[in-house]
Amino acid sequence: MFKKLSTILTILSLFKATQGYVCDSNTCKPPNCMCASPLPPGGIDPKDAPQFVILSYDDAVNDSTFGILQSMYKGLAHSNGCPVVATHFVQNIYTNYHQVQQLHAQGDEIALHTFNHSKGASLKEIQSGKTVLSTFAGIPESEIKGFRAPFLYYDNNLLQNVQDLGLLYDSSAPTVRQDASWPYTLDNGISDDSDCNANGICGTLTPHNGLWEIPLYSTFYSPTDPHSMDLDYDSNLLNVLKENFNFRYNGNRQPMAIAVHAIHCNEPEDKLKMYREFIKWCIGQKDVYFVTYSQLIEYMKNPVKASELAGHPAIDCSKFNTYKVKSDAEICDGIDNTGNGMIDDGLVESCGIGNTYFSTCFGCPTSEPSIDNPTPQRNGNRITIPAQGCSEGTWDPLTSSCVSTSGSTYLESISPEVITTDENKNNVGGPNSSSSSGALSSHLPTSIFTISLITLFINSLIHFM
Repeated sequence: MFKKLSTILTILSLFKATQGYVCDSNTCKPPNCMCASPLPPGGIDPKDAPQFVILSYDDAVNDSTFGILQSMYKGLAHSNGCPVVATHFVQNIYTNYHQVQQLHAQGDEIALHTFNHSKGASLKEIQSGKTVLSTFAGIPESEIKGFRAPFLYYDNNLLQNVQDLGLLYDSSAPTVRQDASWPYTLDNGISDDSDCNANGICGTLTPHNGLWEIPLYSTFYSPTDPHSMDLDYDSNLLNVLKENFNFRYNGNRQPMAIAVHAIHCNEPEDKLKMYREFIKWCIGQKDVYFVTYSQLIEYMKNPVKASELAGHPAIDCSKFNTYKVKSDAEICDGIDNTGNGMIDDGLVESCGIGNTYFSTCFGCPTSEPSIDNPTPQRNGNRITIPAQGCSEGTWDPLTSSCVSTSGSTYLESISPEVITTDENKNNVGGPNSSSSSGALSSHLPTSIFTISLITLFINSLIHFM
């Protein structure tokens, strides 16, 4: 009985999620406004579009998580030499800022997850989190562009706070459909593809013009069984991930998301190995790229065919050409400049104030950073990175200048494992075939999808009664 009721409620939730979203593509025009659509942007045929994978981590970066991140995806690169990158939605509490600086220096994106991991955080808390990340992790404020709500709880006030801070995107809304939308702007509210029912806010969200929503793309165990984060591990998980990838790759090529809390990625240890195996498998498919969330929006603003993607900001990693190693002196920039295997050797300060412990290149504070005082006075005279960062080279907090040194580039120094893509490789079936296992449904137009849900709901209700 309860199983039947659960099925009915799931179907009803999906049915409700298909109602209410209206966007006129004649008035909402890229790049400043984009309607939600399951089809690739720019009218590109799905078979010609790139397949993006977005890897994200939530919560604190510290000794408990940093090694897990390194083991899961670091040291892997695409055929073009650019590394696999991720986006980190960082909370300030319990975070080690020097480790955040290292992730950013390795090409990852740093985004916001509130200061104290607060549900329904105030504008001040989100702003303070941004300020602390810039001050103690050396992330240019101009490069902190995104937000994810703790507990995935978002409402109109929270989205307004994100917009008021001038952030580029939010990624808090899990999808409830396999064939969900590509990223879109919130000029017309949250799309039908996202689960506003979970927070009880369907129909209450006002427009937030120009603010992008990158849906938290769920992994589906079946067409009506979405999981937004932290998948349970069993012997079939790798196949489930591959089936979800193939559904997108062989369909409308919406981005695939791997969204996790790093602390759960080695429980058990085989889970971490499985994720790395899956990432390497993905890179081996034609036209597949792991990108940051901001890079994905760069693509949405200027979509091109996969065959024309070379040099596009969405997959570009040219910034590494200005990060030189094997120089005469180490710089406190999150990179091993001298090539001795030690990052920022002898330059990092360890801070312990109150209940806060972290390392930083930018001087220890004399009191604990807080929401009300995110930038307390610091010891020494190290200078915070400028809001716009360095147009070339890397910021040296000791000399208060952007520095370019001679020597090999960062990517040459780490010699990443480049996964060669077989350009003749096809995935399971042709570009528009369904999943190999048959467990995941093919795309239905919204109207047919809605009608099917109504029919299924009525039949299930009759059977239940």
